Amino acid sequence: MSSPSLFGLLARLWLHEPDAETLAHAGELDASLHTDAAPATLACAYADLFLLNVYPYGTAYTDEWGELNTPDALRMSDLYAQYDYHPPQLSEVGAPDHLGLCLGLFDHLPPAAWQGEDDGERMRYIYELATWAPICCFAAERDPTAHPFYRALAALTRELLVAAVRSTSEPGTLDVGPWPSDEELRLRDIVRFLLAPARCGMFLSRSRLGAMANALGMRLPFGSRFEVCEWLFTSAGESSKLDGLLQQLQSEAEVWASEYQSWAAKYPAWQPIAAVWLARIAHTRHRLDDMQRLAHLPLHVKYQNAADVTVG
Repeated sequence: MSSPSLFGLLARLWLHEPDAETLAHAGELDASLHTDAAPATLACAYADLFLLNVYPYGTAYTDEWGELNTPDALRMSDLYAQYDYHPPQLSEVGAPDHLGLCLGLFDHLPPAAWQGEDDGERMRYIYELATWAPICCFAAERDPTAHPFYRALAALTRELLVAAVRSTSEPGTLDVGPWPSDEELRLRDIVRFLLAPARCGMFLSRSRLGAMANALGMRLPFGSRFEVCEWLFTSAGESSKLDGLLQQLQSEAEVWASEYQSWAAKYPAWQPIAAVWLARIAHTRHRLDDMQRLAHLPLHVKYQNAADVTVG
């Protein structure tokens, strides 16, 4: 297990825009975090990444609909109280399962707490955190507009957490989410599915959706992540580029699947978690295939014989 001081630094960097002193400390603790960027530059980059694109909250990745401040998130407050962990940031962030707060708990506990399996409680905490935090980190690494410093921060955090997993027990709370079952899928259903990592197996930020639009020669207006994704599908359909969009989504899913396989190969203890995320990705890719087949059907088959053309 790495030095708690490193986790304390990571916690601060996930929770706040860095000042010059924190940046100097970061470069000393890990070479990957060395940067010549000015604090003001990184402050803007922080807001763009963690406030507008990649949400650093647990239930954004574990909740079936990606909701924040669910009962699961609020239970983190009870865990913090159990360890007498009351950071001031708890009243500043949007939910108690912010990744920065979760990392801060590592630094709060004495070093002896991380030596050996102890009574299992702390190792279970690490395991639970590793079920979603690496996905959050990779979303930050994948975000097209992420500053190199924050890509490095996310990569280092992910590597530390995946490497820290020791248990090989099956994560029974993780399930493959359902695909909308209507015979004629509503756009809203598809968008909600694709924006919930616990169902589709990957995180699509607004910047990533915008990059897909750019690749198809389209422009998207500013809006919420849901609005951007909905506009993307609508615009692709209106400009006969739906097939291209579905291919881009397939390619994105393939990137995520490859990463999960790579992490599991390097850290066998993470394999049970990888299996769940890979199942979600496989489920999504199968459904995207169904949508592509449906998109290629003649209009009279799509709409007159919808009962026989089921993609759910």
